[in-house]
Order: sequence, then C-alpha cells, then structure tokens
Amino acid sequence: MRQHSVLDRYLGPLNGPHTMGRGVAFWVGFVVVVAVLASFPEYMRRYDIINLSNFLISGFLALSLSLIWGYCGVLSLGQAAFHGIGGYAYGIVALNLFNAHGNTDIAFFAGIVVPVVFAAIIGGVMFFARLRGVYIAILMLVVSLLIGTFMRQTADPSYTIGAAYLGGMNGLRPASVDDPLLPSLIFGLGETVIELDGRRPAFFYFVLGLLVAVYLGLRCLVNSSYGYWLVGCREDPNRTETFGYDVRLIQLGVFCIAAAIAGLSGVLYTAWGTYIHPDGFGVAPNILVVIWVAVGGRKDLGAAIAGAIVLEWVSLRLAAEGEIAFLVLGAILVGVMLIAPNGLGITIGDYIRRGHDRAIAWVRAR
Repeated sequence: MRQHSVLDRYLGPLNGPHTMGRGVAFWVGFVVVVAVLASFPEYMRRYDIINLSNFLISGFLALSLSLIWGYCGVLSLGQAAFHGIGGYAYGIVALNLFNAHGNTDIAFFAGIVVPVVFAAIIGGVMFFARLRGVYIAILMLVVSLLIGTFMRQTADPSYTIGAAYLGGMNGLRPASVDDPLLPSLIFGLGETVIELDGRRPAFFYFVLGLLVAVYLGLRCLVNSSYGYWLVGCREDPNRTETFGYDVRLIQLGVFCIAAAIAGLSGVLYTAWGTYIHPDGFGVAPNILVVIWVAVGGRKDLGAAIAGAIVLEWVSLRLAAEGEIAFLVLGAILVGVMLIAPNGLGITIGDYIRRGHDRAIAWVRAR
C-alpha cells in the first residue's frame, strides 16, 4: 500500500484506479517496452519498421474505441469512419495548401478537427435523441457505409476540391499533373522544416512518441473526475442522471474526443502511405477495431493498444492466405469471449495481481 501511495503522490491521475498497472513493476515494464520499441530501427529491416509504424497507428484507433466503449459503455461501429474522414481531410487540405505554405501544419490539424465537427453533429443527434446500445452501433455503421458508398462514386473528374481529386476507388490524388502529390508529414517551425517520411525511422519515432503521449493523456483523463462520470454512464446512466449529471453531454464529449483520436490515426495513416481510399469506410475495418479492443480488453487503454498491435501483426502474417485472415481473427474473438470475456490483457493482468497479492500475504504470514 505504501508503494502505491508514493507513486500516487508523484504520478497523480496517471496512477488512478481506472487503468491497470499502478505499481513500480508496471511502470518499469512500461519504460522497458517503450525503450525496446524505440530501439527497433537499429536492428530491424526497413520493411518491418514501415509495418510496425502502421501497427502503432492502429493503436490510436484502438484507444478511441476503448475510451468510448470500454469507459463510457457506448459501442460505436463507426470509428473507421472518423479515421477515413481524418485521412481525407488531411489529404485535401495538404494538396491545396502545400504549394503556398510548403508544409502540412494546417492539414495535420484539419484531419483532427473535421472528424470532431462531424462527431459533434451526428453525436448531438444520437445522444439528444436518447439513442442507446445497439441503435448507436448500427447507426454509426450505416453512416460509415453511406460515406464509403459516396466516396466510391467520386471517380468523375467533377469531384475535385481545388487541387484535390477524390478519385473514387482509386483514392485521393492531385487534380492535375501540375499539382503536388499527396505529401508525408512536413512541419514548418519558423525557418526550419521537418519532414517525416512514412518510410523512414523518424516517422516511426514520431508515431511512437505521439502514441505514448496520447496514452498517458487518456490515463489522466479516465482517472480524473471526468473518468468517474464516464464509468457512471457505463454502469448506470439513469442513476448517474438522477445525481444531476447530463449524461447526454458526457457521452457527446467523449464521442468527440474519440473522434479526434480516430481522426489523428487517419492523418498518420494517410501520411504514412501517402494515399487514402474508400475501402476504409467498409464493414471489415469497423469490425476489426472492435475485435482488437475486445480481444485485448476494452476496459483498459494499454490492453486495447496491445490487442491492436498483436492482431495487426497476425493479420500481416496471414495476408498471403487471403480472406482466411479475417476468419482467424473472428475465431480468436470468439475464443477469447468464451475464455476471457473481459479480454486477454485484463484477464492476464488480474491473474498477475492476484498472484502478487497472494505472494505478499504468504510472505507476511511467514
């Protein structure tokens, strides 16, 4: 207990009750894992680093769903839609402003803000109409499919926004050969220009650092008083409302935060591959996010990230087998739900905690 109290004093909400891992062993392990990941570019192939960057980008999507589903109890089957909206917003703004500014600063933030605005509109309709449970999940999936259907029909050259041509199934591209190609991340800091090519280690380090920062920021959020509001909405929204809290505003707020994180993943994905296309709005991408989070553990941020990275690696290994990859992931989900309903990460964490408590009790008894 003394160990936790000292850490709580120095780490504050980072070490709160709504996230797994509060002891010295957890934080040492966390630092070791981040350090190992940071060392990968030193001895891994370039191909592996490029793929690992993409896996880390998937971690943002997992965080977004863990926040809204695991902590607030709102299952959204449309997080991939915010991912796609963020990617398209980044690409469209970047194509139009790159010649004038020489960087993607505005495009980067546009890819985060546009999904938030969309989430505020659709979320306001959903939550203030008192939609709950499966109705929200179905509505968000339908919205995602409608956006994807529209984007597939934009192959006509008339579907241009300035220097950006939506391109239908071919994906976003320049409107003419004289326009710049879809750029990677290029930040302008005064006279200094920093380019983060998705095929370079610098991009990997940026994504890793950003993922760690977002994870730690969300730990602070869910372990604050706002986190208690979220858990209250998850466990008993009616009772939470009787205590004077506006459940609709709480749900809308976390919905917009989750959309911002999903939009950030879309920005990073588009900059990573310098392309974005309508397939990301389909059923499979939205369901995959649910599988990642459910297998890892929806009620813990770190478990959700681990689920995304591990299952993305499994998918890559099975990619040569075609559609069998999705079948295997589905089988993994079914198996985990039968064996560990709370997710593998949380179940393993519970076993470790119980073993630790028993060991301490045994030592004290001696």
